[in-house]
Amino acid sequence: MKNDIDHDRALKRWLFMAVCWPLSCLIFAGIIICQPGRGGEERIADVGFTLFPLIFFAIGMTMQHRLLQERRDATVLTIATVVSVRRTLHIGEGNKRTYFPEYEFQVDGIIYHVKSPSGFSRSYVKEGERVELYYSPANPTVFYVPVMQKHDKRWSVLLRAIGITYPLIGLFAPLARTIFSSL
Repeated sequence: MKNDIDHDRALKRWLFMAVCWPLSCLIFAGIIICQPGRGGEERIADVGFTLFPLIFFAIGMTMQHRLLQERRDATVLTIATVVSVRRTLHIGEGNKRTYFPEYEFQVDGIIYHVKSPSGFSRSYVKEGERVELYYSPANPTVFYVPVMQKHDKRWSVLLRAIGITYPLIGLFAPLARTIFSSL
């Protein structure tokens, strides 16, 4: 019950940010356009600084939403064994490797083999390693592994931080220009 309340709060915070921050950035862009004292090029640059980072914010928010959904659905902890870490090579994208770990665990006498639905640029687990895995009691093939989710959470925080910080820099650019020009 407490977990459901915490998850509902987290989703409400997520929804608030997902709606209010982009709207705030649009308001910032309007302020920048209407504010006197900025030249045409400065206005374009500052509006770009305010709106372009919303792409990073949207990607970070999407990642955070996926993480919240995984945590909502997968609530039962078990220990799983990493049975393989499949590596794929993406030709044409800088020849990057992507790792897809596969896990094995047992629920009520049934052995499940599940593969990570998303790939990672680095393998955070090794074959034969035992890791914590949370699965959904209704459908044990719905799962998440905290070790892997930690990496996605860091990326989500970084992307959202870029999406929040840069629009503020664009909004306060005239003040920054004044301070730096007087130095």
